Amino acid sequence: MNPVLWLFGLPSSGKTTLARALRDHWQDQGRQVVLLDGDELRAGLCADLGFSDADRSENLRRAAHLARLLSSQGRLVIAAFVTPKEHHRELVHGILGESVRLIHIDCPLQVCISRDVKGLYAKAAARQMTGMTGVQDEFDPPTNADAVVPTHEMTVAEAVESLRHMLMA
Repeated sequence: MNPVLWLFGLPSSGKTTLARALRDHWQDQGRQVVLLDGDELRAGLCADLGFSDADRSENLRRAAHLARLLSSQGRLVIAAFVTPKEHHRELVHGILGESVRLIHIDCPLQVCISRDVKGLYAKAAARQMTGMTGVQDEFDPPTNADAVVPTHEMTVAEAVESLRHMLMA
């Protein structure tokens, strides 16, 4: 099975931006890459799910099984999901086993709020939505991340290079 890069962190931490840059890099190298993005899966495959802990777990279970299927067919899979709780990461690891690389996209909450182009943090602060990770719901600091990428301290290109070297090691 090919590796599955599971990028996780707060909303607006840079997961999708980095995942797209990684995908583009490896596609330019001739690799078959699939990007699974949390927002995109929630718009289709997981549209029936909300943001309760049970629904988040089901969303991640579905995504991990899809990643496993794609990886077993020779694809390099890059997944970008908030994955807020440690038990969610354990669920993902349990499904994907040793092929998964859990990569914490580390970014302070205030920087995430300043980057929020969708306005989700503002809606959460105004109580126009509930369950927003980082505002109304906790994000558990990771205990077993394979890598930590501080997106507030590096460019996208530097982050891609860092992860590329990690995977080659």
